[in-house]
Amino acid sequence: MTYLAPLEAGQTGDGLHVHTRQGDVVGTLVLPTVRQFLGIPYAVSRRWEPPRLPPVRTKSFNASSFGDSCPQDLNAIALKFLELTGLPTMEVVESEECQSVNIWAPSVGRPQKTAVMIWIHGGSFTFGTSNTPIYDGQNIVRDHDDVVVVSFNYRLNIFGHPGAPQLAGRNQSQNFGTLDIEAAIQWVHANIAAFGGDPERIILFGESAGAVATDIYAFLHPNGSIVKGSLGIFSPASMALNPASWNGIASIVGCGNDTSAEQLACMKAVPTKKLENAVIDSNTTFRPLADNITIFTDTAARGAAGNFLRVPLLGGTTAQEGDIFVLVSELLELGIAIPGVTQTASEFTTLTLFSCPASFTAKSRADATVPTWRYQYQAIFPDISTRPDLRAYHGSEIPIVFGTYNRSIATPAEISLSEYVQTVWVTFARNPRSGLFDLGWPSYDPDADSLALLGGSLNETGVAFTKPAFIDFPCAFEGALAAAAEAFNAALLGGP
Repeated sequence: MTYLAPLEAGQTGDGLHVHTRQGDVVGTLVLPTVRQFLGIPYAVSRRWEPPRLPPVRTKSFNASSFGDSCPQDLNAIALKFLELTGLPTMEVVESEECQSVNIWAPSVGRPQKTAVMIWIHGGSFTFGTSNTPIYDGQNIVRDHDDVVVVSFNYRLNIFGHPGAPQLAGRNQSQNFGTLDIEAAIQWVHANIAAFGGDPERIILFGESAGAVATDIYAFLHPNGSIVKGSLGIFSPASMALNPASWNGIASIVGCGNDTSAEQLACMKAVPTKKLENAVIDSNTTFRPLADNITIFTDTAARGAAGNFLRVPLLGGTTAQEGDIFVLVSELLELGIAIPGVTQTASEFTTLTLFSCPASFTAKSRADATVPTWRYQYQAIFPDISTRPDLRAYHGSEIPIVFGTYNRSIATPAEISLSEYVQTVWVTFARNPRSGLFDLGWPSYDPDADSLALLGGSLNETGVAFTKPAFIDFPCAFEGALAAAAEAFNAALLGGP
């Protein structure tokens, strides 16, 4: 429920000077009806230490520009991914003081005490930043009442998930990026009322690693009360502790490979850029670890037992998730894309890594009587899918969700679909338990016409519903599919 209030507690007359628990912040009116607050610190930390609240400021914080991005692992794969999707190559200011939050809120003359949508960016937990043009929340807030959009940065790659043997075996997780996500959500809950948001109406939404993070949160907080809905679907993915990765980087930067306290102290003193370049040049991957503190090794059993945060879920995938991954692999390994090979390998990848896990997750949530809705995004637009072998690929729906597609060349169907998708997302945020029923969306049922096809041939500007078996029928053979996909990749692309 919204109401027109003269001012929210903590706001000045124009709503641009806001009081938070860490001090005052001053934003800008980015549009006549949208207030914008960028780069607000939600946490501080030393390298490989948990986040903690920033000290209380005595002077107002200028929230007119994005904060520094966290150090990026922009290896050859990441750079090719960014190139093919038309995203900027993350030419942003980086530092380890990167834990900041961004808020887009309605102007003070519009309804306040709104639903809050917290966006968690993707990037395989190795690269990515909230300072990415397609994640700009102002369009959603401009075009829809009763919503605030929030985004934030969190630590990545070796800075966020070091996998240091010296830090293992304690009661403190070394998934520092995951702890940052926790800290950001807690900061928003504690402060969002001052910006016009309702702390009792928070949902999470994310894509790729961001969707994984929403699931990690659900398993970490089975009895949580902050988050009321989740928009994103994926099964938590993690790595086992691998001392060789840590020691390999330590050796490169001159800290040795003896996994001693002295080695850890040496690694903490390595300049940021030197450590970042060592990770990139060695092509070493650092992602969240299954530590049974923040990420559990028995996630499947917990899911089967219903031991997760049982809040409404709206989740889905794109129709050709695998296109971008296969194309990147072909171009880096072979120098060319092979017609037919790309499509076949993409179908394997899409099924085994995306569609089938989404099917199992949706069914398990529905079986646990969690209100669940599932979609498949099918649209292909020339300003987003820039070549014929990039169709509805992984992440191609993001500009449609945020309304950040190229409006100068957008087709009428693209504009209409974006308006519809935003309406669906915002409706879910406003009322996660039953809002989608008002739009005619049936809750997920594997045996009914409950899979929402967005932007496909059946309705290019909206939705059509079909039985999940339309895309899920191969999932009964998932094990065989996975083995075939691995063999296919090894034979034709030189490895998985």
